Amino acid sequence: MKRYIIYGMITAIVMALAIMPACSQENKPVKEENAPLPAPTPASNLETAKTGELSIYGEVQGYNASTNSMSVQYYDYDNDEEKTVEITVDKDTKLENFSSIDELRKGDWVDINYASVGGKNIAKMVSVEKEEPSAEETASDAAE
Repeated sequence: MKRYIIYGMITAIVMALAIMPACSQENKPVKEENAPLPAPTPASNLETAKTGELSIYGEVQGYNASTNSMSVQYYDYDNDEEKTVEITVDKDTKLENFSSIDELRKGDWVDINYASVGGKNIAKMVSVEKEEPSAEETASDAAE
């Protein structure tokens, strides 16, 4: 009989030791399932906030060599509409696939990184998309 009492006491002590860690945890507030989440910040706004630069890809509508500026039509995905913006090229602008604004033609496609400074859109980088010759043009050139 003493043996059962000792086994019972040992079992009670072991169970008490096993339960102690579960009872000693901090009570943390439970998050509500239906609590509203903070609104996400669009990636384009984050990029603008960090660097102050914007990027567009569009078609040259016209250019003015005397003011070193070009008019570019692009699609604004935020507002779901086509827009036209005036971009100025200065001495610090990096040019890719052309050497001066005189080489631009209406209808050229350009990729532009720019910043708005003092009400002007100053280009940081302008890249003109060059069309690769089609297979027909290459074949006709080879035949000549």
